[in-house]
Amino acid sequence: EVDEEHRETVEHRGEMRVLEQRSPWGLLRFGFLGQPLAQHLLPYARTLPLPLFAPPDLRGAKAGVPRTLSRSL
Repeated sequence: EVDEEHRETVEHRGEMRVLEQRSPWGLLRFGFLGQPLAQHLLPYARTLPLPLFAPPDLRGAKAGVPRTLSRSL
């Protein structure tokens, strides 16, 4: 007896498609296609180890002393 409607090939047997979604707000969703996705909140982590912009020293720079990044923070 051959069931043409539910014929399954060797290539498609047991195949699952995994979905993964990441958001900029630290939300991670993953699961399998056709099933509900599991949702996880990732721990907060700074994206860059150093600040992109260091504001100028508001107290005023001393004459003759070279400025360094540690002094401007």
